[in-house]
Amino acid sequence: MIKNKKNYGYGRANNIGLRATTTPYALILNPDAFIFESDLEKIITMMDKNPEIAIGAPVLLNFYPHREDDLLQEIAVINNNLIKDFGDFKSVKYIIGACEILRMEFFKKIGFFDEKIFLYYEDDEICYRTILNNKICAICVDALAYHIGQGSSGTNLRGIYRRFWHRALSKFYWKEKQKGFYNAYFSALKLSLSFLLQTIFYGVIFDSKKLFQNLGSLNGTLSYLIRLGAFDKNDNPRG
Repeated sequence: MIKNKKNYGYGRANNIGLRATTTPYALILNPDAFIFESDLEKIITMMDKNPEIAIGAPVLLNFYPHREDDLLQEIAVINNNLIKDFGDFKSVKYIIGACEILRMEFFKKIGFFDEKIFLYYEDDEICYRTILNNKICAICVDALAYHIGQGSSGTNLRGIYRRFWHRALSKFYWKEKQKGFYNAYFSALKLSLSFLLQTIFYGVIFDSKKLFQNLGSLNGTLSYLIRLGAFDKNDNPRG
């Protein structure tokens, strides 16, 4: 076990563990997610048989025992994200980072998670680089895992504000990497006005949860516009 001195965020913290990994594969598992050993074995078998797969993941559900409606909804999300169906696995554009297995030989060459991101969009970014390097992000259709959303980031008002601050900042940072500075910057300018109006509206009607959501989104967007990063000069997370 590695104990970090401070909260480095999802990507940086995982990278510390990944750099210390000596096995062919590494499991990324959120503290609010779990998977059974038999399902892990199915993903590893899939990756052993298909060396072109760099990231392998299960079908990620929100309830245990799983519910049929939840399973059908997740399958619909996977199919909407589909690149190619190989039968026993599906090649997709994006995998949620709550539960996934990385092929270490590949990621030691191209790099692990983007350390400029504190929270959100790290999984988009790493999947994007994986596909750019002609590898596959695969969902093993016979394997299941379970994820209780937001369990690792808090649900009190301070946690809500911080979560939406980083979501907004990371969104535009990621958009800039994908589509360029001007596209991301003008998109942030437009959305900042929307977040401002919604912040005022939910403040007037005393809806504290939505007020903090929009206030966090507004300030995260403004931070991007003035070119603040996710971490300060002392390497502490902002937000």
